[in-house]
Amino acid sequence: MTAVGQLVCTAAHADVPGGRPAERVDVRIHESGTRAATPWTLRCGAGGNATPVTG
Repeated sequence: MTAVGQLVCTAAHADVPGGRPAERVDVRIHESGTRAATPWTLRCGAGGNATPVTG
């Protein structure tokens, strides 16, 4: 999960259209070769940890 968190936070801190802060950028993870039909959505938290987006 550490690698996923690093990827999410790196993507969230990229130059985002609209100037959103990293904590408000949704990053969708798509895994190939799995049975999961829908991607999971994460955000980079203030502490640099990736957390699932709910709701």
